[in-house]
Amino acid sequence: MTLGAGEVRVGAHRLRILKQRNGFAGIIVGRHKEQVTGTTALEVETRLRAMLAEEHPDFIGLDGARKRFLGLFPEGFTDPAYIGDSTTGERHYKSKAAETLQRDVPVAGTFDTPDIGLAALRVMQQTNLLDPFSKAKLADVLRGPRAAEFLSIARSFAMGDTNAACRDLSRQFKAEGVASWVCLTYFPFLWLPDRHMFLKPTFTKAFATRIGHSFAHDYESAPNPETYASLLHMTAEVGNGLGDLDPADNIDLHSFMWVVMDYRDTDVMRPPTGDGQA
Repeated sequence: MTLGAGEVRVGAHRLRILKQRNGFAGIIVGRHKEQVTGTTALEVETRLRAMLAEEHPDFIGLDGARKRFLGLFPEGFTDPAYIGDSTTGERHYKSKAAETLQRDVPVAGTFDTPDIGLAALRVMQQTNLLDPFSKAKLADVLRGPRAAEFLSIARSFAMGDTNAACRDLSRQFKAEGVASWVCLTYFPFLWLPDRHMFLKPTFTKAFATRIGHSFAHDYESAPNPETYASLLHMTAEVGNGLGDLDPADNIDLHSFMWVVMDYRDTDVMRPPTGDGQA
């Protein structure tokens, strides 16, 4: 959050960045002895944010997250226990839901058939990605007369018009209880898992804190393009850091985040069945 000339808020902290004769210099306000310099203001801000992130008690960094994931699944994204099946693991049931959605409710198709909402509902019932409250509310919408309207907003989001989709969802579906990140990103994530990420706020913010990404501070609860752009930036950063493990798409990256945050050490032998909490 920009406070004024040269100042940015990061959680409870303020970063002050000023132009110097050669480049830029910045401090965390109240810690004047720890000055950071760089050639651009963005470089200085990034380094100051990293300093704050590494001081958080939950910080493990991407290397620590990677180590934890591989400790649970030594073969990475090809580990049979990670892939799982319809009741265990992380990959299989999400991929199956994505395949079903892409076949029965294609993002490039028309939503004017009378049972389009029920077809989308059947996909939603294949997963436990949504929390129970959101799942119930979204099920009501998909069973009702405005199913096509909701799916059209989700498609708009999936095809890149995030600003309009966020605005329309908040205006048109707030009373139905589905103007939320989980409801907005669920279908785009399964339609185009190479482009979109499913946003479950609580665990995603916690993961951002663990690896020191600014999403932990950028997040806003009302759907908006800036928060989503920050999420995609973090997703890309994680994907780049795991490139040698060859993640197939954002289903793998979402699962990686979930495993790092939610699995216990005792789950090495018997992984939990999916990520059903917000």
